[in-house]
Amino acid sequence: MELMSLKKLILITVLGMVVASCSLLDNEAYQEMKRDRAESGRTCYERYDGHIYCEDKYGNRYY
Repeated sequence: MELMSLKKLILITVLGMVVASCSLLDNEAYQEMKRDRAESGRTCYERYDGHIYCEDKYGNRYY
């Protein structure tokens, strides 16, 4: 019984570490994407149906 509890504790710990590390990497990638968009003059919008599109400073759309 004690071995089963130890296995669960280890699995929960590993899962927590994976989730934390992935969220840090995603945030870093998001910040880089935001900087690139600001430098290129792109602005993004979300439509009523949930689709997102971006426009550059010349009015060209990117989906």
